[in-house]
Amino acid sequence: MEKSSSGTTMSIAPGDLGKHGRQLGKGGQATVIELPGLELPDVTGELVYKKYHQPHSEFGSLRRVVATRNDLDLPARRRLDAVTVWPVRVVEESGHALGVVMPKIPDAYFDRVTLLGTGGTKLVLREVQNLFIPPDRAAGLGRPTPDGEQRLRICRDFAGVLAFLHDTLGVVFGDINAMNEVFRLDDTPMVMFLDCDGVRPKGVKATVTQLDAPDWVSPDGGLLSRASDLYKLGLFILRCLTPGPLASVRTNPDAIGGALDSQGVAMLRRALGAVPERRPLAAEWEVYLRRALGEPIAPPKVGAVAVDRPIVLKGQPVVVDWEAFEATEVRISAGPGCVEVVKANGAHDRGSTSIAPRETAVIEVSAVNALGVDHRSAGPVDVVEPPVHHPLPVPMPELPPLLVDVPAPQGLDLVSMPVLGIPPPRADLVPSADRKAFEWPSLPGVGAARFPIDFGGFFADVPTYEFDEESGR
Repeated sequence: MEKSSSGTTMSIAPGDLGKHGRQLGKGGQATVIELPGLELPDVTGELVYKKYHQPHSEFGSLRRVVATRNDLDLPARRRLDAVTVWPVRVVEESGHALGVVMPKIPDAYFDRVTLLGTGGTKLVLREVQNLFIPPDRAAGLGRPTPDGEQRLRICRDFAGVLAFLHDTLGVVFGDINAMNEVFRLDDTPMVMFLDCDGVRPKGVKATVTQLDAPDWVSPDGGLLSRASDLYKLGLFILRCLTPGPLASVRTNPDAIGGALDSQGVAMLRRALGAVPERRPLAAEWEVYLRRALGEPIAPPKVGAVAVDRPIVLKGQPVVVDWEAFEATEVRISAGPGCVEVVKANGAHDRGSTSIAPRETAVIEVSAVNALGVDHRSAGPVDVVEPPVHHPLPVPMPELPPLLVDVPAPQGLDLVSMPVLGIPPPRADLVPSADRKAFEWPSLPGVGAARFPIDFGGFFADVPTYEFDEESGR
């Protein structure tokens, strides 16, 4: 069997598929059958066989589709597997392509609906056509009814898948219609593209015939192209955001109403216009819709960071000035257990945040979003202990009482003071008779002064006093 440049086999014989399981579906060009016994080293999960009603003699493009996946690095391959049902092997026999092996569509993209008349239930694909019908009717059929924000998120992921196919893989999807994509509401990505065996590199004709589905016809005519993909992306956005009667056939961008702002309406008019070169790219739609949802479009970056002082008393804050790009939140850390978190405003934000370091630390600012984290440091900031006042354990000196004898003016009747009932002082607080009265020390004679002045000698002349260690006096 031929291998791709990565060394992975691109084809498989029908006899190597193992025992066939249930038939899962049947369309105009193929039947889908479970392959419960087949395992492939480069694919996780269950596999199915999409068996064509008519074998293809020109299987080169199918091999190219398989090789496109095989040649991706691991992160890109995982993303491709998350958003598409991509062929992983071509089933070949006697020089003909009998079909392709693909991953099975995850259960999250199915609804269990009640059958009218019988009351029974059935698992059916949650195709995007269910986004176009009136919400009350969708609920009656057992289908989800996403709100306006969820619909914007679905459009975001629809555009994101198409941007990945166009820009990373370099392929045209071609057959965008109401049944070739499915959606979910419980996780991201919210959209998965089906029937990917019909994709083709730009400028190459696909082996599997691609036709415009009714109500999804591009005004360009001719071969399905990147430009027709972008036109159909515009149709999907218009119809997804304006559910209701006749939504599935809408083509007039003015029907969008208030579901998009002026920038979005202008983009929609270009997308559904007759000039292919003016249509917004899928990546432009993804960026616009992320902005409309307040989401980042790239990993975050920390810009300028500064602190207002290099030293601070313990318990006092410093002010951190920061700048962040594409961040949903900014975290300011001043050592273990000392963190402040601030909500950030998407594309570009600045702020000043107070934080009180518990110890000397480097201030670290982190910008965070769903796509990553970026860090930048400032400082360090030295934290010092504030001065502590320790009272000296010495007794208060006993000072002689101050007597002021001022006679009352004549003719002035003084009001007698009321009896306050103050208890007499405790015996242990009355100075003992043997204690010496306080006397201010005499200053030394001017003539005895020497420079520098001996203050130690000056204070050494202060008389000594007895100190009671038990009472502290």
